[in-house]
Amino acid sequence: MSIWALIKAGGWVMVPIIALSVVAWAVCVERLWSFRGWREKNREFLLSFQNHWLRGDRDSATKLCERADVVLAELARELLILMPDEPLNDRVRLRVDRRRVEQAAQFRRGLWLLGTIGSATPFVGLFGTVIGIIKAFQSMAESGAGGFTVVAAGISEALVATAGGIIVAVIAVFFYNYFQVRVGQLQFQLKLLTEELLEVFGVAGSGVKSADV
Repeated sequence: MSIWALIKAGGWVMVPIIALSVVAWAVCVERLWSFRGWREKNREFLLSFQNHWLRGDRDSATKLCERADVVLAELARELLILMPDEPLNDRVRLRVDRRRVEQAAQFRRGLWLLGTIGSATPFVGLFGTVIGIIKAFQSMAESGAGGFTVVAAGISEALVATAGGIIVAVIAVFFYNYFQVRVGQLQFQLKLLTEELLEVFGVAGSGVKSADV
């Protein structure tokens, strides 16, 4: 049977299952694209910024912050404003901690959809199973006889709906767990990179404490 034939055999319950599958894949592709090269891009910015800053070329460092489209560039721009003449440790600590929390929320964007789809889709498939079984018994009642040919359509719909729900759920749960681990790694890398950025500004050893996210 073709994929389209299987979907038709699953009945109308396949519509929400397919819709949930599309949403899950959209979230996966968006997150994979967002995480792609995140560490390398921020590391490259940090090295370039450090090179300009330590040479005393503040103008070039500022222009680099304006051009770069990475989270460290945004944080560096804010630090340049907060620290015009000398380190402002309290304000620096608060801003760095707040920016880290904001970025952690960005890392997790959309992941709740994967978790919800992974937990809810099997029940949608189970609902399709119930509908298929009901149709099978209705066919038996209308024909007044039993046999495989009478209940085949209903049973087929039930099995296809169940399989569809399980497949979508497995994919969603797999990527949900993968992204949870990836987010943890990115948060740790963000912590290291922000501490290195503070060292470049000369405030890492002056009482700035970083909060874990």
